[in-house]
Amino acid sequence: MNNFHDDAFDGSNEGDELVAEDWPTVATPVPVWVLLSGCSPRAFKMYAFLAEHINVSLRDPRKRIACPKQKAIAAILGLKDDRKVARYRKELEALGAIRVEKYRYAGGMRQGYKYFVRYNPPIGYDGDMVLKQFYAGHPEFRSAAKWEGRTEAAKKAAAIPTQGSGPTGEGAAPKPSAPKPSAPKPSRRSAGGEVALPPDVLKVLGAFRPELRAAMRETAHTDTPKTLVTAVTKALKGRTAEQLVDRVLRRWTTHGYEAKFEAGKLERPVGAAVAMLRHGECPDADCEDGTVLKTGEACVLCIERGKDYKADHAAARTSAKEKAAADARRAARVVVCPSCEQDRGTDGTVCPECVTGMERDVAEAAEKAARDIARMATVPEEWSDARARVLAEAASAREDARQAGADLLGEILAAQLAARAVAREAHRVRLAALGGDQELSPPPTPAPPAPARTEPVKCSGSRWDGSRCGRFTEAPDGLCGVCRGAQNVQQEDDLAAVR
Repeated sequence: MNNFHDDAFDGSNEGDELVAEDWPTVATPVPVWVLLSGCSPRAFKMYAFLAEHINVSLRDPRKRIACPKQKAIAAILGLKDDRKVARYRKELEALGAIRVEKYRYAGGMRQGYKYFVRYNPPIGYDGDMVLKQFYAGHPEFRSAAKWEGRTEAAKKAAAIPTQGSGPTGEGAAPKPSAPKPSAPKPSRRSAGGEVALPPDVLKVLGAFRPELRAAMRETAHTDTPKTLVTAVTKALKGRTAEQLVDRVLRRWTTHGYEAKFEAGKLERPVGAAVAMLRHGECPDADCEDGTVLKTGEACVLCIERGKDYKADHAAARTSAKEKAAADARRAARVVVCPSCEQDRGTDGTVCPECVTGMERDVAEAAEKAARDIARMATVPEEWSDARARVLAEAASAREDARQAGADLLGEILAAQLAARAVAREAHRVRLAALGGDQELSPPPTPAPPAPARTEPVKCSGSRWDGSRCGRFTEAPDGLCGVCRGAQNVQQEDDLAAVR
């Protein structure tokens, strides 16, 4: 309202008519000096928006702080880019209408502004303070000001003829009577504008840690947000207020919210408060964080769920380790030994353990042949030195395989198979000398020597699927080391079937 005073309206001036249709139900207190300060319309609108966030019933000026989001201010001002709000914020700061402080929240990752709204002009302000000063500085608006300064009652009184200037008595127009004000409806709100909450709800809300309530006031501008009040009301249907207080105090520490708050990682204080109120994952309604309220004993369902969780966690951890090891081997391109198929650091070649084992097999075959021949009463001339014969045959087979282009594994495998074949032949000779069922077969007729090859030729053997081998060899028999080894294995299987 204004304090404009002037002479009574005499009907000689004209101006715009201001008529109050009704009294405002919600009003924002905007000082007149801000209106008359000459600030831009958007700056004035921003001041009104900030002032609307202030709870004027609070007596402590430190609590009368507005913290709306910058995007909300931009929406009120009709700005598409919220960064342009800084222009009008600086304008109000220069005017002295607001004071701004920056603060950090969300663990220091976000920045916000605290707006301290001033209702009184700052020291040194020399602008207009009331409406009369404005019209005094603008005489061109004077005539309209006389009409604008009148109240509705004054305008009605000017329109009604006074006593002696019009008809009186029965013919006089009756004076309109003012309507009787209606009785105010009972309100559910208290004097401070807050909804009165039940005592049990207030008791549970008061159990939250002071630092958590302070964080909620920074982010939600209140420590009793509607979401939290609804969660408390819902939780009170299954627990008493004392039980919820114990739950809140316990979970602040056991669920790790205190550690997150101290580390600056509690980004949603209201969400944390609501989570501390919810019932746990146990399907038993009487279970309170692993303890049955009626009996005070440990919850069996929670124990079983804990075992299942540990088992699943261990299986997942083992699977993750195996996958990591496989990925590491794949990344390092580790090639295992072709014989034992183990990574022994040989980068795809035969490992020393396999070489030693195959050479030991050759030596054992020679010793076996020597023992068989030593037990004979009459030793044939060609078997006079069975050990040397076995080793000589193994060395010859290995050399043939090497000349055929076989790798180390093929050479040793050819020597091993040749040694075993000679040892089996020595065993058959011994059985024939003892008069066994099997007679010594006549020695095979030696094949005519093959002509010396002048250049490598393709192997005449076959692969496991029946296709041609195709490897090049210089061996007299026309076989490579791999096909010769396979032929020896087939002969060994045929002899085993005969016995």
